[in-house]
Amino acid sequence: MDSPAGRLERLLIGFILPLVFLITIVYIDNELTIKECSYGTCNNYLILLFLIVLVSIFVIILCIIKFTNVFDKWFSKETDEDMRARLEEEYREADISNLNSQWAKMEMEHLENKHGEE
Repeated sequence: MDSPAGRLERLLIGFILPLVFLITIVYIDNELTIKECSYGTCNNYLILLFLIVLVSIFVIILCIIKFTNVFDKWFSKETDEDMRARLEEEYREADISNLNSQWAKMEMEHLENKHGEE
C-alpha cells in the first residue's frame, strides 16, 4: 500500500495528464475556436499560446509536487501498516492501566538520578 500523500499525487497526475491530452486533441481537431471568430477572421494563435502556458504551469506544478513533498504537511507519508503500528504503540503507552507502574518507574529513576548526583 502507498501513503496518502502518494495516492493524492497519483490522483493529481491522473487528472492533469488526461486534461492536457484532451485539450491537445481538441485543438488539433480545430474545434477550439472563439465563437466570434468562427468565420476565420481571428487567429487561433492566442488560444495555442494560452494552452502552452497552461500546460507549462501544470508541468511546473507536477514537478514541484514530485520533488518538494508539498503534501507532507497535510497527508502522511507513512504506509498504512506503519501508521497502524505507531498508533497502536501510542495507544498502549497512553493506557490508564499501565499508568501506576510507569509513574513508579519514572519516580524511581528520578530518585536514583537525584541521589546519584549527591
